[in-house]
Amino acid sequence: MTEVAESYYENGYAILRGLWPSDHVRRLAASCERILAQWRECNPQNGEPGGSPDAHVMRHLNHPGYLEDDDAERLLMLESVASHEAVGFASDILQTHACFRCTSLFFNPQQTSLDGNWHRDSQFHCPDEADEKQLIAERAHPATSVQMQIALIPSDDVEFVPGSHRRWDSDNEYSIRRADEGANNRSGDMPNALRIGLDPGDAVAFNPFGLHRGRYHTDKPRLTLMLTYTADTHPRFDHFSDQPWFDRPGYLDGLSESARAFYQRFVDQYGEDWRQDSR
Repeated sequence: MTEVAESYYENGYAILRGLWPSDHVRRLAASCERILAQWRECNPQNGEPGGSPDAHVMRHLNHPGYLEDDDAERLLMLESVASHEAVGFASDILQTHACFRCTSLFFNPQQTSLDGNWHRDSQFHCPDEADEKQLIAERAHPATSVQMQIALIPSDDVEFVPGSHRRWDSDNEYSIRRADEGANNRSGDMPNALRIGLDPGDAVAFNPFGLHRGRYHTDKPRLTLMLTYTADTHPRFDHFSDQPWFDRPGYLDGLSESARAFYQRFVDQYGEDWRQDSR
């Protein structure tokens, strides 16, 4: 097991400094800023404005509605997601082939500042606590998905509790995350919380079943591209992986051979599901 994988398994997160060179990051940041502005005006998935002034996340930056007028931007986005640096980092952690799942962008809200709520993604899959405990025990090792956040501008907006992916909440953690229907889940008193600082181009990958949260403040600019990958042994079809535009003629034109092969595995994995949904 590599040093990266060992850190991820032991602590629940791993940091890779300088995932992409500065010029690549600058071009990607400019593209994401433009996509965000377009999304606020009109989300091409539904033809409506994308979220309120206090929205802080958008999905599917690789939708052709954002990229069809500029081949250079389309290739930049798709090649970045499929790059050997990003996919290699994810595959190293997963200890198997990393498969594409989703692109997301985190950004600062425009009106209201808040600290995010402490959570584990497992709680959204399993509202019942007993089921969630079992899921965490089953999925701690090996990892089955990776959320990789790449800073496009300096960021220290992610907090994580090291080692929490391998166990259930302590009493103090539970009182913050789940007690009283989450009434205290924005508390700043989470024990052993680590704030992760990233420079542009740095990436942090963390186990989403560990205790974590983001920070969303109007006066703290944030532009963080999140790439989500899953192990090829654990596919999951839902609104994140439901991306029928991959069937659109020309969508993958001009990509490198390795990138086309990477996305073809995604299409082979989920294509039948989204085609079934469209019938």
